[in-house]
Amino acid sequence: MSIWDSSEQLNAMLGWLRSEQGPLSARRLVTKYGLTEDADDLVSMVVEKLSALMTRRSAPIGDINSQDQAIRYTYRTMSNLAVDLARRRRNESAALVNFARLAPDVPGPEHAATTQIFIEELFASLHRVVSSGFTCAACREQVTYAAATEVLHLALLEGSDAALGQSWLDDVIYSVVDRFEGGMSRSAAAQRQRRSRCKRCVMELLQASVEAIGVRRA
Repeated sequence: MSIWDSSEQLNAMLGWLRSEQGPLSARRLVTKYGLTEDADDLVSMVVEKLSALMTRRSAPIGDINSQDQAIRYTYRTMSNLAVDLARRRRNESAALVNFARLAPDVPGPEHAATTQIFIEELFASLHRVVSSGFTCAACREQVTYAAATEVLHLALLEGSDAALGQSWLDDVIYSVVDRFEGGMSRSAAAQRQRRSRCKRCVMELLQASVEAIGVRRA
């Protein structure tokens, strides 16, 4: 049975995250896994994750009754999150390469008919997937759908050169997210987290749409 109550456990975990050691550990993990998120983002995400976890729990965590135990638990949470972010980045990169392969090499007249048929089929598939109940808890359906259609317009209508490059994908998705969420008051860290979450939803939707028309990823 836990000696500390939930508020004591959370305060100990957040205290470490906000000390010098929390950001230092985050920087090491960012470097180790080659994350695009910076250390402050990682710390903010762990704070949010732990705060939500402790709010949902009806009882304290059984094995956190000291500062050292709280630190170990918090570091494990941070490390697991870093691994998840790195895995997500690899999946996004693989998906981006596949979208580039789908796009026409040269969007010229000789490819116009075939390309137009495929584009119409893919956009129709995207609409069907959304209409069938596709949801992503991390981002609003309206934002996800708008960003996905923007990606398809540029990647498929402008050719494969446009679909190459991680920064291109980020720019397209983030611009849509910012357009929809621009009126909301958020810190810079919260905005970055929102963009990252919505990007994951967009990639899931695009993958589902491609697979729905029988195109399997390599």
